[in-house]
Amino acid sequence: MTDERPDVSWYRAALFDLDGTLVESHDTIDRHTRLWAERVGLDAADVMRQSHGLRDRDFIPLLVPPPRVETEIRWLHELSCRDTAGVTAAPGAAALTESLPAGAWAVVTSAAREVALRRLAAASLPRPTLLICSEHVPRGKPAPDGYLRAAAALGVGVHECLVFEDAPAGLLSARSAGMAAIAVGGGRDTVHGTPVTDLREVHVEAFPDGRLRVRNPTARPRSLTPAQRTALSGATKQEEPT
Repeated sequence: MTDERPDVSWYRAALFDLDGTLVESHDTIDRHTRLWAERVGLDAADVMRQSHGLRDRDFIPLLVPPPRVETEIRWLHELSCRDTAGVTAAPGAAALTESLPAGAWAVVTSAAREVALRRLAAASLPRPTLLICSEHVPRGKPAPDGYLRAAAALGVGVHECLVFEDAPAGLLSARSAGMAAIAVGGGRDTVHGTPVTDLREVHVEAFPDGRLRVRNPTARPRSLTPAQRTALSGATKQEEPT
C-alpha cells in the first residue's frame, strides 16, 4: 500500500505529552504552583514561567536552597496527587487515543507516575500500555530521554514517531530526539512541529500492518470558499488507499 499525497504522513507510534495535550490541567497546575510559591515566598508568575513543561525535580532546585529541595518536591507531589479538581480531557483526546491500537501509542510526561495516573483517571482517558514519567528518565524535557525511551520500548525508530506536545520544553525534547511533532495550541512561532488549535484537528488512521496514516492538519484551509468546498468534497471521495 502506498500513498504519494503530500498532505499525508506515515508513522508507527504516536507519543503524547500529558498536561496541556491530553488533559486540561493548566488551571489545576497553576493553583498548585501558586500555593507552592506562596509557601516558599516566591512570585507565582515567575515560578509558573520557569516551571512550564518541566519536572518538579528539575525546576524546584532552581528556586529553593539545596537543603529544602526534597521537602518541597514531596510537598508538591502530595498536593498534585490528592487534588485533581478541574482536570478534564482535552478536546479530541478521548477520540484520538481510543482509536489507536494499544501498542501504537504512549504517554511521555514530566509528571510523576502516580500524578499522571490520577489525572488520566480524572479525565476519564484510557490508561496507556506504556507510560514514561519523571522518575523513569535521568533527564527531563527538553532533553530527549523520555521520547527516546518510549520509541525503544515500542520497538520503532525515531523517524517513525509523531510527538504531540504543548510546551516549548516538550517540543524541544521531540526535536532533540529527531521526531516530528504536532504543537497543540501552538501558533506560528512554535519552536518545533506543526501547530494545531487542539487534537480535533488531527486525523489519524491505524492500518493492520501497524502503520498510522496522519493527514497534515494544515492541508485544509480553515475558511473555505464555496469553490474550495466543492473541490475538497470531490477529492475526499477518492482518497481511500489502494
